[in-house]
Amino acid sequence: MGVIAVIIILISGFLIWLIISTQKTSEDSKSLDVKPMITVPCKNGFIKGYYVNGGLFKGRKYVSNRLAFEGTFFNGIQTGQGKEYYRNRQLKYEGHYENDFPSGQGVLYDESGQLKYLGHFVNGYASGQGRLYDDHGNLKIEGHFARMPGNNESMKDPSVPSGLCKEYYENGQLKYEGEFNNGIWQGEGKYYDKNGILLYKGKYFNGAPDK
Repeated sequence: MGVIAVIIILISGFLIWLIISTQKTSEDSKSLDVKPMITVPCKNGFIKGYYVNGGLFKGRKYVSNRLAFEGTFFNGIQTGQGKEYYRNRQLKYEGHYENDFPSGQGVLYDESGQLKYLGHFVNGYASGQGRLYDDHGNLKIEGHFARMPGNNESMKDPSVPSGLCKEYYENGQLKYEGEFNNGIWQGEGKYYDKNGILLYKGKYFNGAPDK
């Protein structure tokens, strides 16, 4: 019995040593992956993070000591995947950036966190295929979007439907399917009631049937 007990103790000791050794190796490995955080100045604030491949800087941008952006930067300009935040710290935009503006696929939220627009952006504005949602999170319009002429340069809200689109009632029923121009029904289209019954099919001008 004494020999068996000694063997059990030796085996247990070896297993404990093996576990501790493995954990230490893993921790040492992780410590090698940790990159030193540095702070670099940029326009209107600073970015805290670290350099990655290709001269890119990955981190968080603070404006007036408030988190404004996070993602990857090049010379202080946001590029690639990233996020933007409102002053109330609510997520505003998440997606792709080019030259500091949303460009490519992205998602835009309002200040309460409600989904506002999902789709393609160019220079900070909805441009191309996308989906616009109402204040309750219901799909309102889907199709092609473009920026309205004369929009304020500082506004980064969704543009308006322009081209082929579908508009829906709050109950999800299709309301209109056809052509839009600067957010207005114009061109060939179909108009339905809330029960899905076709009310008019033909040309529209300035939002009304062109009879």
